[in-house]
Amino acid sequence: MYIDVTKSYNHHTFKKLFNRARYILALFVFLFNFSKSEIVDLEKKCIWILRDTLTSPEKIERAFDHVVSAGYNIVFLQIRGRGYAFYESTLVPKNPRIIDGFDPLQYSIDIAKKNNVEIHVWFNTYILWSARSAPENSKHIYHSKGEWTEANKYGKMDYKINLKSPKIPNWEGVYLSPIHPEVNPYLNSLIQELIDNYTFQGIHFDYIRYQDEIYGYNKKGTDIFEELFSIDPYNIAKGIISTRFGWSKEFVDSTQNMWTKFKQDAITSFLETVSNSVFESGKKIELSAAVKPNLLIAKTRFFQDWELWLNNDILDFVVPMNYYSKLEDFNEDIQIMKYFINSKYREKIVMGLATYNQSASDVADKILISRMQGFKGISIFSYDAHQNNLDWFNPILHAIDYNNKELYEN
Repeated sequence: MYIDVTKSYNHHTFKKLFNRARYILALFVFLFNFSKSEIVDLEKKCIWILRDTLTSPEKIERAFDHVVSAGYNIVFLQIRGRGYAFYESTLVPKNPRIIDGFDPLQYSIDIAKKNNVEIHVWFNTYILWSARSAPENSKHIYHSKGEWTEANKYGKMDYKINLKSPKIPNWEGVYLSPIHPEVNPYLNSLIQELIDNYTFQGIHFDYIRYQDEIYGYNKKGTDIFEELFSIDPYNIAKGIISTRFGWSKEFVDSTQNMWTKFKQDAITSFLETVSNSVFESGKKIELSAAVKPNLLIAKTRFFQDWELWLNNDILDFVVPMNYYSKLEDFNEDIQIMKYFINSKYREKIVMGLATYNQSASDVADKILISRMQGFKGISIFSYDAHQNNLDWFNPILHAIDYNNKELYEN
């Protein structure tokens, strides 16, 4: 039996919370000169479920008890993490924590179907490994495809880094290189296997980017760029192609722009290929991506051009990971989205909110602010953050379900 947990949260307490959110938004209205007086209904109510929950039937059942009782209609289910599969695959080794004979993805699909919940398979794309020791399974491609991994502008390849002591600030882990000619076809083959063998409603790409702006220098990929444009990208990175050495500013700028676009296009091309694969399959599958919330930084630092992905209908929607705890930071990225994204594409933005770095009431504030500004989808990161105290989510669930009629009740 499922219990409607949203009803257990005190109405008057929440009304005070809503009024506080409305007051905060009023300040933003003044500062940013936008107007929204009512909250829109949510069409996409999403939640991320991490791979740790997929290791047993009991954990999955408990997660979906929460999903159904809370009223979420989309689950982003992490079925690929750090190069391991949480499903049956002939191409990728299964995570060693999964018991023999158990298929977490199919088990989740069966539960979701009975409860009218959509499964969007959550696919960690370019990140391959992040632990401080190498994968135990010798079939993991960390061991066999080191030449596929990312390199930084100093020529250091990820697979050669000492995992126990990376000695690189903010290093996230070993990445596959989007510009290596064999990487994207490999990833597409994994997607194709999923499409062929399972029935789900969406594919959700995560880590669909470079690790940072100093990356993207895999030798195979830079050789391709040099063959196309007769320019060595390392000379761009080293500042050799510069006005200091006699090059015109126009040439320097155009060269940098070509290199930036080359790296952006590698990711965009992969998504276009996946989109074509979905179309050819005849299945109704939505494509989405978890993206950096500031679209300008996403494009220039991480080479993640999600504005283009929306404008060209490559993706059905994006989920900006707007995980800031401070409201002013959260709202700043929203205003950038509203300024640059054509209004007809804003319905394709699902606002991602974090639960690990702030109170439930603070998350509820941000849900209401998102709805006041016309965003019709939210996604909560994550179920796992508070799975041992599910009552923690109650203010969030009330903010998701709150409507204008309820707002103006005495």
